[in-house]
Amino acid sequence: MKKWFRRILFTLLGIVLLLGILFYAFYKRFVIEAPSIAYTQVSTLKEEQLQDLDYLSRYITVDKSFDTDRKRHAFLEGIDHLKKQVPFTTAAFEMQVAALMSISNNTHTNVHPSRRARRLNAIPLRFYWFEEGLYVVMAQKEHKHLLGKRIKKINGFEVVELVLQLEKWFGGSAHRLKFFSPLFLMSPELMDAVHLGTDSTRLNLEFYDANTILIAASETAKDKPGYWPQLWLNPSAATSEAGWFSLAAHKATALPFQHLHQNVWHHFTDRGVYVQVNENADTETVKVSDYLNAVAEEAKEKKLAYAVLDLRFNSGGDYHMVRPFIAQMESHLEGKGNFYVILGNGTFSAGIITAALAKHTFGSKTKFVGEAVGDALQFWADGGSPFILPNSKIQLRIWTAYHDWKNGCTDWRKCFWITLFDGVAVNHLDLDQKIPLRFQDFISGKDTALDHIIASE
Repeated sequence: MKKWFRRILFTLLGIVLLLGILFYAFYKRFVIEAPSIAYTQVSTLKEEQLQDLDYLSRYITVDKSFDTDRKRHAFLEGIDHLKKQVPFTTAAFEMQVAALMSISNNTHTNVHPSRRARRLNAIPLRFYWFEEGLYVVMAQKEHKHLLGKRIKKINGFEVVELVLQLEKWFGGSAHRLKFFSPLFLMSPELMDAVHLGTDSTRLNLEFYDANTILIAASETAKDKPGYWPQLWLNPSAATSEAGWFSLAAHKATALPFQHLHQNVWHHFTDRGVYVQVNENADTETVKVSDYLNAVAEEAKEKKLAYAVLDLRFNSGGDYHMVRPFIAQMESHLEGKGNFYVILGNGTFSAGIITAALAKHTFGSKTKFVGEAVGDALQFWADGGSPFILPNSKIQLRIWTAYHDWKNGCTDWRKCFWITLFDGVAVNHLDLDQKIPLRFQDFISGKDTALDHIIASE
């Protein structure tokens, strides 16, 4: 074998070995599995909850978001305190676990409200926040006369005050809590468990038209509307087939709300392009990167005066999927054309990172409109291995990687290693204009934020 060939072969083998070592180190650092413990079968609720609390105490041995001694001490102290109080009702135990997780003050670390909503009861109504307040946007047949009504109080509490009261049970961003609060407010069990009600089977709703109604929980087709509040703005056909009525009529719904069930969608206007990315994740039929690449290619042939990237409902995923599109669009906007980004309380995780990348790329041409995003620019995420309590089956996630899109992440001991190379620092995502969705606009088939952008262009 010739020397030059052996030299190339050994070099290639060395590269492969090095890459293998790096991959192994990356995997061991960020993909941490939950501890495996075989608990004996028990017969009482008290024993079940004691086992769950014992297992929960191990969470901070694998999760990184409890990143101070103070947080870890408070977490373990809280578990010891609960062990003396068991048994709790199912809902009360759920919320006690939620309170413990909130100690991390990391928005990702919370018990996910949509998963919890599947386990607790709910009334046959669904709510959504608009600029004017909280409205009924879905109802089952017997309550469809309540559609479009604005809620003043639930169980005697002003609805805005209720969201503030719920902060004890949800750590991190108050904006993210507001986004998910309809999932809290629809459950009599949950409201009773956090001492914001006295009946675990029904809620007392007071509307701004002075009507008051006691409405009981119902398990009938509870799952059909789904557990993401934005989907209630334009529910699927299966929802109506299950006996649910919606405030939205498709023909009278603004374009952005007609495509909430898609991961990505776009529309060219006379002078610009509107692109909606609801999740940085592929489906079986649509790959986000491929879809956006095709949009960028079409945009290249047009003279665009502006572009709009709608991330207000983007719950996260892989931020690398949208990054090439942002880079391509930089050369497709004419002159001083603005790159608008619509944000909202539902913008989260990779959705926030995508907004940061847009700001980094377009600089002063970036215009943020809408509402505040659902988290800070510094947070713990990634990893995400499931951590499931053995009896209640409450599912948590193990977060192992720190992100800092405010200052840039430089500490390899805590930062997500990929961001050491492709991270950016944008300081803030402050809104250029706060433009919440108005109820009157929505029912008139308008989108307050998008209409404002088009009118200003």
